[in-house]
Amino acid sequence: MSVKNDGYDGASAVNVNDIMSAIRKLKSGKGDGSLGLCTDHFTNACSELATHVALLFSAMPLHGIASDDMYSCTLIPIPKGKNVNISDYSNYRGIALSSVFGKLFDLVFLDKFNDSLCTSEMQFGFKAQAINQSIFVY
Repeated sequence: MSVKNDGYDGASAVNVNDIMSAIRKLKSGKGDGSLGLCTDHFTNACSELATHVALLFSAMPLHGIASDDMYSCTLIPIPKGKNVNISDYSNYRGIALSSVFGKLFDLVFLDKFNDSLCTSEMQFGFKAQAINQSIFVY
């Protein structure tokens, strides 16, 4: 049994350039909240790290499994305003600190498959600005 016969054609393979491009897009000083990793660990690492991360990210779709660390996040409660009653839980909003590996994987995935992705007409926030709206298939 070969990989090509199982539906894996190599299009989802990740190379070092994909990882280096994604690392350059990371914001400086952002942590993940639980693992103790920071985006600076990746931006200041040697190029060998990108090789190992590329191998990891290529193996994940091939084997159909990802570590729990890839999709874990830490929820942090933030007060909604300065002069709110902090003892009332409804005065908080949550933010999620995502795994740095998850952020990297998202950036690589979005770069590689951006042309194949489309958004719903019901989505309004966090939507890329399109020059020509007709490129989105609804």
